[in-house]
Amino acid sequence: MTATHVASDRLRPILTTSTTTIVGLLPLAFSEATWFGLCMAIIFGLISATLIALLVVPGLYLQLTPKIPVLDEG
Repeated sequence: MTATHVASDRLRPILTTSTTTIVGLLPLAFSEATWFGLCMAIIFGLISATLIALLVVPGLYLQLTPKIPVLDEG
């Protein structure tokens, strides 16, 4: 299984978890000013972690794994 297949398999669970958490935090962020800073920190942390998990990790995997030729058994 290649890195692109693994990234595409992980796409939906990561995006749904991040999206539902962000949408759930938005009402709390705009309800009272005392919660705004905490909610924004969590939301931007989730956005950056999602981008790292979906873009940086597969990219590093492709760069750091050795290229092994695949033998055709056909």
